[in-house]
Order: sequence, then C-alpha cells, then structure tokens
Amino acid sequence: MIKKYVLLSLVFISVLATGKCLGQEKNNYTLNGVLKAKEGDSIALANGFILGDFYQYEFGKEMTSIINNNFTMEGDLAYPHPFYFATNTRDFSGLFFLENKVQSVQLDSLDMNITPEIINSSTNEEYLKTYLPLEEKLNNEYLALKANWNISLSDSLKNISSLRMRSIWNEKDEILINYIKSNPNSYVGMWLLARNFTIFGYKDMYHSAFENLSDELKATYTGTQIKSKMEISSISSVNGILPKATLIDFDDKEHAISFDTFNSEYILVDFWGSYCGPCIRDFPKILKIYNNTKREKFDVIAISIDTDEGIEDWKDLIVKHDLPWHQYLDKELVFSEKLMINSVPSNYLLDSKGKILMKNFSVEELEEFLEMDN
Repeated sequence: MIKKYVLLSLVFISVLATGKCLGQEKNNYTLNGVLKAKEGDSIALANGFILGDFYQYEFGKEMTSIINNNFTMEGDLAYPHPFYFATNTRDFSGLFFLENKVQSVQLDSLDMNITPEIINSSTNEEYLKTYLPLEEKLNNEYLALKANWNISLSDSLKNISSLRMRSIWNEKDEILINYIKSNPNSYVGMWLLARNFTIFGYKDMYHSAFENLSDELKATYTGTQIKSKMEISSISSVNGILPKATLIDFDDKEHAISFDTFNSEYILVDFWGSYCGPCIRDFPKILKIYNNTKREKFDVIAISIDTDEGIEDWKDLIVKHDLPWHQYLDKELVFSEKLMINSVPSNYLLDSKGKILMKNFSVEELEEFLEMDN
C-alpha cells in the first residue's frame, strides 16, 4: 500500500493493490481510458480521502501501464465505488465513481479539483451533475481561500481563513445530510459520508445521516464498516470521555494513560506528526499559552502518530523546539485508529475528568476559551 500525503494534513491517498475478496458472484468492470502521458508512465486507482477499510473490490494490478496514451483497468466491484486516479508522477484526479460494467474515460491531464467524466457510470453522472452543483459556490470559495493562503499572511488573517474553511466544511456537511435524507438509496451519499467521516472523525450528525441510509446500503460491506467504526469512535465526540490509551514516551517506555489523572482544569490533547507542517507551526503559539498559564489551570499532552521511520524525526523536533509538555507516541496507531484520527493536526480539549469539551479547534480558539474562563 503506497501512501502519499497531500494538502495541509495527513489525509492520505493510498494506491489500491489487490483488494478484499468479495465472497460472492463476481461483478466485472472494465475501464478503458485515454490520458496524455509519456512513455513508461503508469496509472492506478486510489482511495484518496476515504479509509481503505470501507472498500470491497478485486483487481490485481497496483499500477497499469499507459501505452500510446491508452490504458485499460479491469476488476470486480460488488456495487459502485469511488476512486481517484494516481500516476507514477504523483498526479491525482478528483473523485469519481466506477460501476460493475464497461466504462470509459478520456483525460487531457489530472487535476484533484476536477471530477473526470466516466462514460456509462450513472453513479458518477449523479455525483457530477446532481451533487456537485449543490456544493459549487462553497467549493469555489474554498479553493480561493487556499489559493490566497501563504506564509506571509498575518496570524489574524490566517485565523479568519482557517475558521471560514472549517465553516465551509460544516456547510457541506449540512448539504450532504440533507441529500442523504432525500436520496437514501444513493451510493454517492453513502460514500461521501464515509469520506467526511474519514477526514473529520465521529460527529453526531454523521451518525444521524447514516441512520437515514436505506437498509440496502446499510447492509453493504461499506455500510457495515461505517456502522462499526462509528460505534467504536462515538466515544470521541464532544461530551464523551476520552478512553485510556497505551502509549510510548520519549525514552521508549510504555505507559497506560488515563486522561482523568492529570491535575489540571483543562488538558489539550494534541495529535501531530513530524511530517505535519501546520502542527509544527503551531508549536510557538501553544508554547506561549503553556508558559502563560499555571499547570493546575492548563496542561498539554502531545501524541505523535509517526510510524517507525518517523520516530527519530519526532524526537529531534521535540528537542529542537524545546517542547516542555508530555510527549507520547502512538506507535502502532491503535489509539488513533480507535478515535478515527486520520488527519493531523487533530486535537481535543478535556476537563479534569477526561470529558471532551471541544474537538478539532484552532490555537486561537483555545486561547479565547481559556481567556473567557478566567
């Protein structure tokens, strides 16, 4: 499984190799494609911003050669699935849907912000012509905010942009929820719910949206996986209690952590990774808050989701930035996966009993919260 990290967070694009066994009569699909490419280039299907555990597919090749600008992909799908194209040159397409039939696509190039037109896929047609127009204004605004984002922006403008980008996703959530209510049999609705759940973790509104899906969709492999993971990760919603965790400290010692044993009124639990630029850029701001508060008022527990190859970078960054708060590593990602932490930065604000007060907020919002509580 090849992971490629894009945008401002860890949200991953994984190239799909040989898939899960369907365990039923096979449903063949063929995708005949045209893409302007250099000799030796290859293309693959990727799950993008959707957890791979939600997929049920079969195909043998990880990468397909592009010969004379043509390629053919074949495999088996039990029902419509969403994919992204990914090339060996690290180009990516926007999201699209394939069905278990013969389909075709013609591409001049790949662009993550453009949905390919898949000929003979009614599900993709629904996504492209019915669903995306509902989000068009919000998507255009989001892309404009991203285009205007640069390191020279003042902290206040960055905060305004960040808050608006988050608000846009909240508005898109509302569009999705209403769409599922009106279209309970829509595979588009089910898969976009899986995508948003992957990116943002558990929300009560996602659970409500899932309950509005038809029994047929709930019974699919994807539906059962969404239900299972929502049940597990519902503990991480606001007003829930963060569960115990087994984590590794800086000296490679294992600790059983209970989040109600820290003697502070408020505790920031900050998930990060050594490869995450936004996480690192927040260090000075968190350090300022940390130094300006007493430990009985506020404390920080940082949890890295670095894998083995990133452990030394994790330690180096702690030393380089002289970070004084509790530092732990979720080495096997058991705790992170339990909470559906699929992107960083991700965070929680807890009270002294481990109850979740806020989730996935900016440092500025944290600072405002603490100031209001004084």
